[in-house]
Amino acid sequence: MIEQTFSIYHLEYYLAIFVRVMGAIAFAPIFGNRTVTRRVRIFIGIACALAVFTANPYVPLGYSTFLEYTILLLKELIVGITIGFMSNVTLSIINAAGQFIDREIGFSMVSDFDPGMNTEITITAEFYNMLVMLIMLCSNMHYFILSALSDSFQLIPLGNVTIDTGTLYDTMVRYIADYFIISVRIALPVMIAIMLLNVVLGVLAKTAPQMNMFVIGMQLKIFVGFAVLFVTIGFLPNITEYIYKEMQTVVTDVIKAFM
Repeated sequence: MIEQTFSIYHLEYYLAIFVRVMGAIAFAPIFGNRTVTRRVRIFIGIACALAVFTANPYVPLGYSTFLEYTILLLKELIVGITIGFMSNVTLSIINAAGQFIDREIGFSMVSDFDPGMNTEITITAEFYNMLVMLIMLCSNMHYFILSALSDSFQLIPLGNVTIDTGTLYDTMVRYIADYFIISVRIALPVMIAIMLLNVVLGVLAKTAPQMNMFVIGMQLKIFVGFAVLFVTIGFLPNITEYIYKEMQTVVTDVIKAFM
């Protein structure tokens, strides 16, 4: 018979694991989606924390007072939230690209409530976001979040969190700035097509002033925009793969900021 012991110290150790895991799940893509109920998220957090607890040997936490233990939990929460938030920021690439496209084709005023982001989002951005999430689920890319969480306990042991604010700030600013540029590149085909269409409409407005170019232009922008989207939709799996690689890179860099 295998004897197993469980004391209050093991419970404190498990609670520290649970805090880091729940911090990441609350903000991570797919798991942190508002369509996923709180009970489901808590259940996932308990299960993941239990898996990490059983897979890693118990090491006594270095604290002597309740205040020190509270500070330890806050540090673990910061690590989890940062990992989940930065992995979710990568999905903002496709959302921003969709909003740039809608601004060009005239759909910027047509928005829908996105329960995942808990905010108003344009229809093309919502379309892109749903396709990317579907591709990630079909490709099991969401397992990376769980794998990164598990590896973080090896790289950043409980109670040994050192927050390098300078490195963390530089990492977040660098990636957020890069994501803005990447989203513009994704929307660039539609933006160029609409820009050329505006030039043609401007020439027609001079040569045929009796034509109502405002009404014609609105219809043509929608037609041209959807035509370009139809042609470029085949590149979406490649974009999803790029987002996945960026997610791996940014989570790795964020973990290094806490080592």
